[in-house]
Amino acid sequence: MATPWKKILAVLCTTAILLYIFNQWIVSELSDDILRARILRFETTCFILSFVAIMGTINWIYLAGTFDQGRNGNVKDKSRPFFPVHIDEILKCRQNSVKATLWRGFLLCTIVLSLSAYTSFSLLISPNVSVLALAMFLSLAFGIQLFFAQVVVYIVTFAMRFCRFSSIHKYRRSRLTRTIVILYAFCAVSTGFYNTFKAPEIKEVTVPIKDLPMSEMTITFISDIHLGPTVGKAQLERVVNLINYLRSDVVIIGGDLVDGRVADLHEAVESLDWIRSKHGVYFVTGNHEYYTADVQNWFKRLESLGVIILHNSNVKLHGAGTDSVCLAGTDDLISNQYRLSGHKLDLDSALKSCDQDKPVIFVAHQPAVAKLAIDSKYRTDLIVSGHTHGGQMFPLSIGAYLFNPFYAGLYQFSNNGHLYVSMGTLYWAIPCRFGTTMEIAHITLVPLE
Repeated sequence: MATPWKKILAVLCTTAILLYIFNQWIVSELSDDILRARILRFETTCFILSFVAIMGTINWIYLAGTFDQGRNGNVKDKSRPFFPVHIDEILKCRQNSVKATLWRGFLLCTIVLSLSAYTSFSLLISPNVSVLALAMFLSLAFGIQLFFAQVVVYIVTFAMRFCRFSSIHKYRRSRLTRTIVILYAFCAVSTGFYNTFKAPEIKEVTVPIKDLPMSEMTITFISDIHLGPTVGKAQLERVVNLINYLRSDVVIIGGDLVDGRVADLHEAVESLDWIRSKHGVYFVTGNHEYYTADVQNWFKRLESLGVIILHNSNVKLHGAGTDSVCLAGTDDLISNQYRLSGHKLDLDSALKSCDQDKPVIFVAHQPAVAKLAIDSKYRTDLIVSGHTHGGQMFPLSIGAYLFNPFYAGLYQFSNNGHLYVSMGTLYWAIPCRFGTTMEIAHITLVPLE
């Protein structure tokens, strides 16, 4: 590994250790819940931006000179100091062709925009979509795809060396290979961006339930709306119209509804008041509600719109006679880390008052919490979760698959128990759906025969 990269790795490791000590000894002892939540969110943002900066550096080093004359696409010059943008190259850009100069300018702009993307959560949140935020997060998506494609090329060429293709490394740095990487990134991001303009797909799911006290019950489950800089009230209104079209008995919002504070998005959620269902509209928190450090105000705002909060609690949905179905929900797993007053993951409070001889539907934003419920002593006939987005776009879907106990779709975890994990109704920040779909789950419960 080159010396500069060793230094960067050493700095990152040292910083991670110092942050851990800081969180354990100082942040965890803070009495101000809001301040603690903001510090933790800031640390997460800094970690992500560090990766974005490294990714942008690599993209510049290996791709900026793709169209330069006489370089065959390799811009890495070992005689120069390690720095992602060489000022002399910018000053001498007139020596390059127009195509090379435009490409360098475009790549530099996308790197700067991607590094600025997270500022949109503080500066660009409103009821309507911000065009600047769209440009920022599309640039981030483009950088991710460039970086991933280069990793794939490197792995393939490295593997082929063991197959005695001694000159194969030349292809890794050829202009043709670099051009293919760039074209792939453009196509992936363009396709993903186009997919976000489509209406969410309605997924029809049928689940047999033991002891169901009615001939049929329908549930509309939405999750991961992420109202914020790149998702606005118009998109939520379209989702609400689809919900009402389905005419379900129960509507459940499975967390990550917002990415901003009530003061900024008060108007954006008004359409939730339009939802009509026989047994009501229910909501559980996701991790992003806690990232806003405004979860308590969101509870008040949603309740004013007729939404019932499942805050480590449950309700009884009555069928024929005195029989009922217990609908339970809990706070998101991240609440244990943020430690806001009155918020924590509490399966006992959510499920202990449910009659174990009657059906139980459990709502948990993260599949990791669903796994805890499955392994608990409580009966759960159906669990619904979101959070994973299916990774939202390839290659992030690889991580979503590997780091979640359940990825997407319907799972049967016992003879009478099922879990459904949604890929999300819209998207988080990056307006790109590549290899995944936006969905509204229409779940029909029928008696188990």
